[in-house]
Amino acid sequence: MVIFISQIVVLVFGVTIFVGAGRGIFAPDKLMTLVTSTMDQRWGIYIAVISRLVLGAALIGVAPASSFPIVFQPLGWIAIVAAVALAVAGRQRLRRFIAWWSERFSASIIRLWLLFGLAFGAFLVYGVL
Repeated sequence: MVIFISQIVVLVFGVTIFVGAGRGIFAPDKLMTLVTSTMDQRWGIYIAVISRLVLGAALIGVAPASSFPIVFQPLGWIAIVAAVALAVAGRQRLRRFIAWWSERFSASIIRLWLLFGLAFGAFLVYGVL
């Protein structure tokens, strides 16, 4: 039962990441506006932390049944460590980092990063199917 729920969670995250990255490739400015406006909200950091914790736990839970257990388990732990790091860094630091990142990189570089997001989302889906 835990593995089945973990598969569904990873599948949902994978599809969401794939679709979000795909849309962002065509409109990186809109994606950066969405991310910035989300982090301007008090609840934005909670969403960032909770989503990483849920994805990390799901990756660890589904790892034995996945196509890539040796990759999924460490990815799960990395997601959990990232959640803790975001929580420790706090909302203001995260907002400053996002502002710095979006100002420093051009739309072309953001699109390149989003290609990695597209591949990561596809990898998650492929790994659990």
